[in-house]
Amino acid sequence: MFKEERPRIKIPLNTHDFAIEFLGLSFLIILIIIPLIYYNRLPERIPVHFNAAGTPDGFGSRSSLFILPATGLFMYLLLTVLAAFPHIFNFPVTITPENAEVQYRLATRLLRILKTVILILFSFISWMSVRTATGNATGLGKMFLPVFIILTFGVIIIYLVQAQNNKHQS
Repeated sequence: MFKEERPRIKIPLNTHDFAIEFLGLSFLIILIIIPLIYYNRLPERIPVHFNAAGTPDGFGSRSSLFILPATGLFMYLLLTVLAAFPHIFNFPVTITPENAEVQYRLATRLLRILKTVILILFSFISWMSVRTATGNATGLGKMFLPVFIILTFGVIIIYLVQAQNNKHQS
């Protein structure tokens, strides 16, 4: 079925969706608050880039700390708006009138979870940049990259399995 022919269904948020949205919004607020609270306590140069081992390898002005909140806010708004139009998404299964509601719910939940995971990770990076700049840490830690990859791709793999398992259900 072509995207233009897909059912246009409004998917109401259930309790799980509200919880995910609340968690994402909470971490967006944390992400915005971190630089506001710590900006004046930071040295002029702070770590702005970390290598694969989690150690700082690039430095910039302390105003660079506002890049993550700005990016996080943009991403939050974009993904929130995008979730309102699941009929335009690419799906790993054919969308039919019988499975559209289930597939749309799975896909919009994927966006909500990924949005929340990214905001949690951005908040962690922001917090650890502050801690590293103030001498209370030496970087993100060696486990940051593996955890980031596992969380991100784990969520996507779980979605793909669920989408396949529900490709004929209504």
